[in-house]
Amino acid sequence: MTFLEVNHNCTIDASQTMYPSNLYGHTQGELPLKTLTSTYFGFINDGKFILKSNIGLEQPLRKGMYFSVTGPAEFSGNGQAIIVERFGYRGMNQIGGPVEERGRLCYIDNCSTSILVSPPRLGDPVFNLLVFPPGVHQTMHIHPTIRLGIVYEGHGECVTQNADPLLLKPGMAFYLHEEKAHCFRSFDKTMKIIAFHPDSDVGPTDSSHPMLSRTYTKF
Repeated sequence: MTFLEVNHNCTIDASQTMYPSNLYGHTQGELPLKTLTSTYFGFINDGKFILKSNIGLEQPLRKGMYFSVTGPAEFSGNGQAIIVERFGYRGMNQIGGPVEERGRLCYIDNCSTSILVSPPRLGDPVFNLLVFPPGVHQTMHIHPTIRLGIVYEGHGECVTQNADPLLLKPGMAFYLHEEKAHCFRSFDKTMKIIAFHPDSDVGPTDSSHPMLSRTYTKF
């Protein structure tokens, strides 16, 4: 389990996991997103940036915005941002935000979540917003795959087994290993976290998706 404050050119290496990924912290200048066979998931924690995609899109980004872009692309500006590179995956080009004050879906222990970048197909990666109301003490739990992300707003702590709690504050990136028991606690204010999941067990398939399920050939 790794927690570190995002600064220029910091990297969290998760390339040797079952779903090879890296997290890059960026605060100034240009960061080339150069790998043709990767998809990059980004979140702007503070400041202003510009994303130039391989299809000619040039999009300004500000605090609270997020994106998914296939490589190669260019990312530049000043502030604080994370980029998660998912190796060997071709996602879809998407831009959104700023994130909302509360998640659209229920999560454990009175928390909420929103899917910022949905999986185009079952099994594909997911980019999420997690919202922890004041005074939450989550139930200890695990995830079957890695989690990468950043604390966006608020303060809290991460609790693991047989270790002292780790203080969480805005701008702190994290890497949760597979099946690592943990929970989050929020303090007197709402805490928001952005989390990348490298896989999913829900999502559209060729035999189950909204276009097909709302198409009737007998009427």
